[in-house]
Amino acid sequence: MLIQKKLSNALALLATGLIAGIFFYATFFVLPTFWEVPTATHLGFRVALMRHNAVTMQLIMLTCIVATVWFGWAVRKQQIPRFFVAIAIAFTLATLFITRLGNVPINLEMKTWLPAAPPPDWLSVMRTWDFYHTCRTATAIGSFIMMLFASFSESLRLQKNIQ
Repeated sequence: MLIQKKLSNALALLATGLIAGIFFYATFFVLPTFWEVPTATHLGFRVALMRHNAVTMQLIMLTCIVATVWFGWAVRKQQIPRFFVAIAIAFTLATLFITRLGNVPINLEMKTWLPAAPPPDWLSVMRTWDFYHTCRTATAIGSFIMMLFASFSESLRLQKNIQ
């Protein structure tokens, strides 16, 4: 049982940390760069980026969900870690829903645009995408922080039992 806790904890920390880090990097480094380049470059790069990260991001998101639920199951009898994992799961699901209901429809729409001649409302659409991305960045970071709290509280409990 201890191996299951450690493995599920490590995988949940890795997955939630990866997704939080990816979204953080995009929010604070990639998105500001988009707004400093010509429109055709901006839109062309966004579409290319989506094409290259689609499968990987889906796998990481699936891993986040499965691993946090698995760790939650492993600590289900421990009140404090279970509480933090439940919040981490909620944040992870919120990240998924924001992505699927907010970002993905815009991504699909963007793929139909000509980078040299985007639709007249393209700026508004991109700002909406950025808003959704900022929201999912916050929920992904929240999930990672809750996993850290769950891990820390579980670690303290184990140390207390050893002494």
